[in-house]
Amino acid sequence: MMKLSTAHAFLTMKRAMLLALAAAVLAACSSRPGPDALQVSLEEGQGTSDVHLLIATTRARTDTPHALFSSERSQELDFASTTISIPPTHEPGKIQWASSPPGDPNTDFVVRQASYIDGEAAFRQQINSEIAKRSPERRDALLFIHGYNTRFSEGVFRLAQIAADSKARRLPVLFTWASSGKLTNYIYDTNSVTIARDGLERVLIDLANSDAKRVTILAHSLGNLLLLETLRQMELKGNGLLKNKKITILMASPDIDIDVFKTMITSLGYRAHPVFVLVSRDDRALRFSRRIAGGKDRVGGIENDEELTNLGVVVIDLSNVEGQDGSNHDKYTQLAQFGPQLIAALQRGTKARSKQSIGGRLGTAGRSFNEFLGNTANVVISTPGTVGSTR
Repeated sequence: MMKLSTAHAFLTMKRAMLLALAAAVLAACSSRPGPDALQVSLEEGQGTSDVHLLIATTRARTDTPHALFSSERSQELDFASTTISIPPTHEPGKIQWASSPPGDPNTDFVVRQASYIDGEAAFRQQINSEIAKRSPERRDALLFIHGYNTRFSEGVFRLAQIAADSKARRLPVLFTWASSGKLTNYIYDTNSVTIARDGLERVLIDLANSDAKRVTILAHSLGNLLLLETLRQMELKGNGLLKNKKITILMASPDIDIDVFKTMITSLGYRAHPVFVLVSRDDRALRFSRRIAGGKDRVGGIENDEELTNLGVVVIDLSNVEGQDGSNHDKYTQLAQFGPQLIAALQRGTKARSKQSIGGRLGTAGRSFNEFLGNTANVVISTPGTVGSTR
């Protein structure tokens, strides 16, 4: 009885600890959009700008008004498009959520259009049509893969924010997998990642074969596990994506076991460009993930950057950048406005390791970059020797 009581007390304490960690993470996202967040607004605003997104998903369609897709899984890859209006009061790194849909275009992100796309052929056609609308130097695409505990509308609005802040006019494409959007459904989400690999592979091939001159793939949190497993799957088929010079991979706060990452990244073979990984040692969401994963370090919260650079990875360490919420899990969103210049500088062989040297290489954007970092903050970039080299 004593042993049972002790074991029960230990389990109770562990459960309480995990709930406390979960509560800390949940507190950072206490205000979330409802299922009607994609309600279209017909109201006109002053000084707004529009972001048009294409969407590919392994989520099931829903009959819920103004929602398009649910948290349920689909056996078929599906497609949609939407246009999001960005208010003139928008602050970089943030989403100005409406207090109630459809919102005020003068102060909120609002939906101008949302509709399904009829099949993959039409999706591919829309990719090339949107690319053709851009000037030759802007014919690039950005694919965003969201992370754990993300509702459909949250993925849509997050990509709209990233696209608006970058001002690069790249075609934004969202790949959204069937996350339940619930903090307690981590296992459901990890299983949804496994199911989504074939769908993501098709989308990656569509983008690689499109008219886009360059394709940046940005994955966040658990979305990085989906991306890495898909890249490995493609490599094993003899269709390794990282050999393609038009492809750049940016992994933000990867929620991946460090041992799994080491095994998988080394299986990807030659890389035309380095893989960029954004990490932060104060990421509370990844601390929670590490706890429920038996204490194994997550890549996005790694303490020793050299563990990653030894794998031929470029590490962008945001540990000293102040987060905008209590979780410190979304710091990457603040770098969206500097991302294109930063990656271009690194691909040219920059070995910047301080905010001053980064800013100096970003030209006119450098002053704003350093203002963003502030007088005490510091982004540390660690490279594997020569940027572009691989192991």
